[in-house]
Amino acid sequence: MKKTQLLSALAALVLAPLTLAACSHGPEAKAVDRTPRATPSSATPTPPPPLQPSLLSGRMGKADGPVYAVKIDNTAKAHPQVGVTKADVVYVEQVEGGVTRLAAVYSSEYPRLVGPVRSGRISDIELLSQYGTVGLIYSGSQDRLLPKLQRADLKLVSFDANPLGYTRVSGRPMPYDVIGTFSALRERAGEVSTPTRVGYTFGAAPLGGRPATDVSVRYPFARLDAAWSAAKQRWLLSMDGVPDRAAEGGQLGPTTLVVQYADVHPSPYHDVNGVNTPMTETVGQGKALIFRDGQVYDGTWSRTSARQPTSYTMAGVPAVFAPGQVWVALIGSDRRVTVK
Repeated sequence: MKKTQLLSALAALVLAPLTLAACSHGPEAKAVDRTPRATPSSATPTPPPPLQPSLLSGRMGKADGPVYAVKIDNTAKAHPQVGVTKADVVYVEQVEGGVTRLAAVYSSEYPRLVGPVRSGRISDIELLSQYGTVGLIYSGSQDRLLPKLQRADLKLVSFDANPLGYTRVSGRPMPYDVIGTFSALRERAGEVSTPTRVGYTFGAAPLGGRPATDVSVRYPFARLDAAWSAAKQRWLLSMDGVPDRAAEGGQLGPTTLVVQYADVHPSPYHDVNGVNTPMTETVGQGKALIFRDGQVYDGTWSRTSARQPTSYTMAGVPAVFAPGQVWVALIGSDRRVTVK
């Protein structure tokens, strides 16, 4: 065989399997996958987790953190109050002489400054137990009450015990001049609870309400008024006929206002002037008025034990609050409330 014929034959032997593989349609055929492969730069990014609302106030994207309560004066010399706008829930409590004091509960947001900080009361122990181990920021207490506060499930951050984190500011008369730096007071409190449940939810206004634009809640020697603002979608507050201004600007006002009727009776404690300290019972059950979206709902409240959250109904069904700050006015069962 000639050399050229030999080379041609060898070439045919090499190319034959390739030709057969390319033309075969049998079970052994393997198609070439020419689908473009994703590269890291073209891959779909992982979406961020959905925003979660605060359990206590329904504020979107404000997840609940450690819970603290601040006792804040609520008389004329204490206004304007500092840091109250950041609170999730604000309780209005009756104290000596028939006036009121605030217990502002913070979990989803914390202010830079807060106050004027005032002393704790016997009602705070039962009221705050529903939130677990709470950091209580306060200026002090009656001597006879202090052992009871120390035995309670509270992390006490007292101005009287240690002024670290507190400042007496100029321009306010004593004792309405004690302002706390929240970050320093949180550090002093140490480990506290994060809320896990409450006795209400947040959402659209349910059926069963009736129109309401103004409400007046009368304590023995104080008055809390709220006027519905459609423009601001809040109940704008006044104390004793004077608009309740925030030190940060604007008028204080929740999206949901609860009037909770409770048993208010004398306690074994007195203030420095010998005036009896009232005790507000927040374990039990009773009537409530719930105000949201320019409406009022007849409701109830119930709490079976100190460790259980307060559950509310409105118009006979579990309560649905408007997302935003909640104020709860705790008043005696015999007190007068006017709704217009």
